[in-house]
Amino acid sequence: MTKKIKSGGLLIALAALFLGMFAAFGPGIYNDSNQYIEMHIHREPLYPLFLLCLRVLFGESWLTAMGIIQNLLAALSIWLFAEHMAKKFSLRFWGETVVVFLGIMPHMVTKYFSSLHLFITNSVMSEALCIPLFTLFLLECFKILTAGEETADETQSAWPALALAFLLALTRSQMMLTLLLWAIVVCAKLFVVRVKNRFLTLRLVGAVLLIVALAFFGRTMAVKSYNLVFNGRFINNTYGTVNTLTNILYAADREDGENIKDEEAQAFFNQMYDLTEMRQANYKYAGDSWREKVEHIEQWHDTVKYEMIEDVFYQTYDKTVTSDYITQNLMADETAGKIIAGILPKCFGQWFADYLLIAGYGLIRSIAVVHPVINWIAVLLYLSAIVMTIWRIRRSLSEKGRICGSAWLMILALLAIAANVFAVSLTIMALSRYMIYSFSLFYTAYFILLMEWLRTAAKRIIKEWKNGIQRVEIR
Repeated sequence: MTKKIKSGGLLIALAALFLGMFAAFGPGIYNDSNQYIEMHIHREPLYPLFLLCLRVLFGESWLTAMGIIQNLLAALSIWLFAEHMAKKFSLRFWGETVVVFLGIMPHMVTKYFSSLHLFITNSVMSEALCIPLFTLFLLECFKILTAGEETADETQSAWPALALAFLLALTRSQMMLTLLLWAIVVCAKLFVVRVKNRFLTLRLVGAVLLIVALAFFGRTMAVKSYNLVFNGRFINNTYGTVNTLTNILYAADREDGENIKDEEAQAFFNQMYDLTEMRQANYKYAGDSWREKVEHIEQWHDTVKYEMIEDVFYQTYDKTVTSDYITQNLMADETAGKIIAGILPKCFGQWFADYLLIAGYGLIRSIAVVHPVINWIAVLLYLSAIVMTIWRIRRSLSEKGRICGSAWLMILALLAIAANVFAVSLTIMALSRYMIYSFSLFYTAYFILLMEWLRTAAKRIIKEWKNGIQRVEIR
């Protein structure tokens, strides 16, 4: 059986697995799903538009069509990633199978180990598009770093990566980080490969930064245009500031509100803060250990957001201003901004400490599930990954004068994990379904680095063994 036939078999097996999971469990509708279906102004445009197209094309069968398309896209993205890894690192069929298995794992983690127990690609959730698109984005970024390793003019992967980053930014706000990742990757390519003309390099870097700025502007215009068409307002997505307020309110003390200049905003803060005190839903009641603190934040995050911030805004505006939810959102965002401006300078230390705690759990959930024992294993995995990457960089620089593909793969994985974790932790909890994007990339990079280390160790042992035999023969 040829390798191409075996590889095709892997694609068929992947498609069968994902479609089988959809047949077994069916489409998933969750708390946020209706906001995507109703094209709510809180939600970024790409996924609601995707669902709208399915409703237009397939009518009442749109959920079935959604499940099939999302699961096939996931299967295809995993297969394309595994195919390239097999080609780049000369993996045998079993090695490619390992990479495919690692690609499946995030979906199994969220199904069997997360609190919601959801199979993401069965669900009416933007993550169902985000994870496959992010996998393809990372693949194109890796190609940028490793294609044409002797020159800097290999740009064929730069544009697909940028297009994927733009689509991701329209799918989830946190995925705007992919535009920055794209810029970092392209600039790393330019500097590490060392274009001979330094002035040209600087001009190219300037062009990259200009492209990113235009992409951010284009994303803003696309979101506002979408909201104009479907919600009647040429505005960005709302409630981002309210989301940000959640963790800041959690970290605040009552006296911090004295720094709020607007009287209405100060009254809102006092009411919200009293609710957190009454329910013991702020940092004072979090316990002493790292685990107790993070679990308390996660336990109360949604309650603080929905019951102690949103409900306070909505109930007040319903009685005194309007029941139009978009107008309420805009007013709530404005008032939340005034509250943040007043209390954050006072509670910044506590908020930042909580932020680091949330990010710590996010780093663990990016490669594992949270557990007192597994937490330490995750730390060891990160440390060993860094050590192996440094070893591989030093070895490849001494042997070939450039950074090898396996080192770039792990650098990209660690960079993507850090960017996602620290972006998400600014506003929301670091839940598994938000953190899982780089899971497969990390373990694929770890697997390849480990295989290279084992090969190097085996070659050294064999060489020493042969040298020992030769010395014995000479004697």
